[in-house]
Amino acid sequence: MFSQIKSLVDLVKSGADEYRKYKSEAERKESALEMLRVYFLIKDCIEDGEELISEAKPNPVEVIANLPPEEALLMLEKWDGKIRRQSICLYQLAGDLLGQDHISVVNPKMQDKLVEIVGNKMNRTVTLHGIGAALYFKNMFPIENTAEEQARYISLMAGEEGDSLNMERITTEISDLKLAIEEYRAVVEKFVTTDEILRLSKLAREETRLEGSA
Repeated sequence: MFSQIKSLVDLVKSGADEYRKYKSEAERKESALEMLRVYFLIKDCIEDGEELISEAKPNPVEVIANLPPEEALLMLEKWDGKIRRQSICLYQLAGDLLGQDHISVVNPKMQDKLVEIVGNKMNRTVTLHGIGAALYFKNMFPIENTAEEQARYISLMAGEEGDSLNMERITTEISDLKLAIEEYRAVVEKFVTTDEILRLSKLAREETRLEGSA
């Protein structure tokens, strides 16, 4: 998940820097608001994802199996809440990114690349859509999963095909993504004035805040 999101951020950032040179002030403000929504959704994904990974490493199934039953139940309930938020974030993120017209305005081929990274339901590889769809299905159609099945959603979120978490890879991906979104925000801040970025940031945070997020 983290590497797929970084690819999206890098792509949008490269298109946005060119877009702002040619558009009106009103259009730049609207684009800044769109991009700030994406920024906060990604921050939420990172924060919840980091906490989940930290508690579930190096193998979420084994972590749950090694806890006393009552503690295991509490942990699974906590993980479930964060996974539900992740599913909503990923769906909103994919929708917001695909709706940003500055990508196709600057370079139509970039829009095709964006769709490729997000993926689609026919794609069997690990894509943002594939991860989000699986988590969203769990959220919308809850079933009585076993403890092992519930724990495996952590591995799915991290982009793993098995149960174990590749901590070296995941840690690197998270660090790279954190750097990418700060560079991304720096691009957004060029669109409008300092006063406007403060106002738009507050609005974007209000529009993207999910239950339980800061």
